[in-house]
Amino acid sequence: MSNYSYVATRARSRRSRLLPAEAYTQLLNLELPEIARYIQDLEYRKEIDRYGSKLSGADLIETALVDNLAGDVGDFLSFSTGRLREILMVYAERYRVENLKNILRGVNQQMSPEDIERLVCPINQSDKELYNRLYECKTVDDVISSLEGTPYYQDLKKASENRSQDSLQPLEDALDLAYYDHLVENVPSGGADADIYQSFVQLKVDIANIKTILRLRHREIKGHNELLISGGSIKVELLSSVQTINDLVNSLEGTKYHELVAPHFSDDKADLNSCVHDLDHYIANRTKRFSYLYPLSVLPVLDYLLRKEREVYNLRAIVRGKQTGLSSERIEELVMV
Repeated sequence: MSNYSYVATRARSRRSRLLPAEAYTQLLNLELPEIARYIQDLEYRKEIDRYGSKLSGADLIETALVDNLAGDVGDFLSFSTGRLREILMVYAERYRVENLKNILRGVNQQMSPEDIERLVCPINQSDKELYNRLYECKTVDDVISSLEGTPYYQDLKKASENRSQDSLQPLEDALDLAYYDHLVENVPSGGADADIYQSFVQLKVDIANIKTILRLRHREIKGHNELLISGGSIKVELLSSVQTINDLVNSLEGTKYHELVAPHFSDDKADLNSCVHDLDHYIANRTKRFSYLYPLSVLPVLDYLLRKEREVYNLRAIVRGKQTGLSSERIEELVMV
């Protein structure tokens, strides 16, 4: 039996402690040690204390943020029971996918195991043990070989064999496809909680497909329809026919996504980054609305996790921007509120 009420209450409690939008303006005016002290007084004290003796500056803050996010995901998996837990277990695979992407990038760039580890958030002890082995790999092929026996091994092995150049994009695409296919295949049926979750999954699939088409057509790459995911409200057959971004804009007429995409690709401009930003913001706003309309569902938890991810992303953007000497104006452009 699912404990929706208890878990939703925990999610709302943690949501109330997230940073308000105006706090980011204040953080832009602080130095890295001051930012560390600031977040130490929030929800990150345990992690700042844990790593404070061996790390400092941006490395300390980033490690604390990533570790805290992993702890939150693990907590909600442990809080949940019944179908709610089953849904969250499937959804949580997205964090494993992002972790594997970060590890592949780190190994490909020949980063040290310590530097790679700071980018990764294992959500349980089993993940941590696996990632510790992956950090020591010398090549991308070594990482893939070390994943034998995991759900992602065959997809990565096939993608690696078929890629024609030393690019990680085919591997990252394979991970994303495997995740979304698993997400769609495991949507439960029956009951209002399942229906609202199905709407959320359809939204995620639609946005993922639109981003894929935008990325490809913006670079004037044709085809690659195998990267599109079935299960959204927009038919894959419709998106497969899109040859240019203008085609995409036209094909989205009559859908809720047209007004999100069209303004970014008018005759005098083409702004891919701001379009992706607005699509991500739309998911966050819809999830927030769903969480209030359907309090006894998985949506309050997903709403909290999306907000938490955004807080971690924003804080990482600020500290890394400061470390690399970006102006406050440029960093502010990176922050999503």
